[in-house]
Parts: sequence; structure tokens; C-alpha cells
Amino acid sequence: MNTRMLRRALLAAGITILAVVSFGNPHRHIADLFWPDDAAPWEHVTAVYVPDVSQPARVKISEATYDDLAACRDHVMKQAAEYGDPNLEKGRFECAIGFYADKDDGTGGEYRLIVE
Repeated sequence: MNTRMLRRALLAAGITILAVVSFGNPHRHIADLFWPDDAAPWEHVTAVYVPDVSQPARVKISEATYDDLAACRDHVMKQAAEYGDPNLEKGRFECAIGFYADKDDGTGGEYRLIVE
């Protein structure tokens, strides 16, 4: 590869990085690229557990304190065992990864990924 081609490749990479950073939330885009199935190092995971699917209003939501999907699942399985459902035959759960607020005050927004 000659010098001219290398400079063009570096310029194209720089333009691509600037485009990703300038549109929307760059942290979210990077997390989607490199961690499509788990939490990025800067993201937290929230456990959402429904002990009994026949009573969907009874929802147990944890604080967003888990660092990865495995820790969230471990927490939910402990809760399920406490409710007498260690195999999740009556209940269900979701792990919500990486909340990104729409506004600066933290109101509104969405999770990057929800895993069941």
C-alpha cells in the first residue's frame, strides 16, 4: 500500500468517526457496534422481574447497578428462588441495558437493549 492510499484510508476513517460522533449519542453508537449483546463498560443493567405472569402488575425493578448481563441474570434467579420459582416456570424477566436519556434533565429516553 503506498502513502497516498494510506492517507486516503486514514481520512475516510476520520470522516466516519466524526459522522458517528456528530449524530445522536456517540456512546450509544459505539456500544451498538462493539457490544451488541451485552453492556458496554460505561453502561449499567436494570433487572425487571415479574414473579407471576398471571399478575403482570406485580413487577420488581432493580436499580441500574449491574455491570453486565450475567450479573443481572444472577440477581433475577436469586429473586425467583426466593419466590419459590427457581426455574422461572411462573415468572419472567428482562434485563434492560444502557438507559440513554432524550433530555438533559434525565426525563424521557430509552434503553439501548432489552434482553429476555
